[in-house]
Order: sequence, then C-alpha cells, then structure tokens
Amino acid sequence: MLVTRLVCLLPLVLAGGAAFAQSGERPKSPAPAASAPAQKSPEDIQAIKERVADWLKTCLADWDQATHMTKNEWRATCLRVSVDRGKFLLENPTMEPLARNDSNTRRR
Repeated sequence: MLVTRLVCLLPLVLAGGAAFAQSGERPKSPAPAASAPAQKSPEDIQAIKERVADWLKTCLADWDQATHMTKNEWRATCLRVSVDRGKFLLENPTMEPLARNDSNTRRR
C-alpha cells in the first residue's frame, strides 16, 4: 500500500518541479494591444450594432420551457453573449461585420 501511494505521488512531485523550472518571462505577442480598438467606419459600427440586436432577438426567441435555464437566466445569457460578440467585432481589426442575409450565420 505504501508503494502504491509513492507511485501515485511521484508524478505530482515531478510535475510540480517542472512548473517551478519554467521561466517567468512570457513570449511577446505579435498581436497589437487590446487597448487600441480597431478603427471602424460609422457604417461598420451600425452594421455591428444591428447584428448584435439580431443575435439577441434570435437568442431570446430560442428559449423553451424544457431548457435547463429560467427565462430570466436565458435572457441574461443572451444579452451577455450578444454584447461580447459585438465587442469582439468592434475590437478585432481583421473581422468584418457579417452580412445580414448570410445563410451561414445561423446553423441548426
């Protein structure tokens, strides 16, 4: 029994030692800082806001009584996700706003 405990503890001790051996320096990211949002045209910003409103409307309509969430929990989650998506599109310089008639935006 003592041998079994030692065998089980050995990987933990070795993993802990490896964690302490890692360098404290982090690699520099080639990506620009998140504090500098990408410049979007007013048309792009409006398209993103419309898309966020559409995501929220669709999400709220998808709620069903058989879900594991109450309607209020579902609403809060829908709002959080749609706002996060909008922030991502506004802050990411490489992302274009999705076309409203894009058939790939909603999969079932």
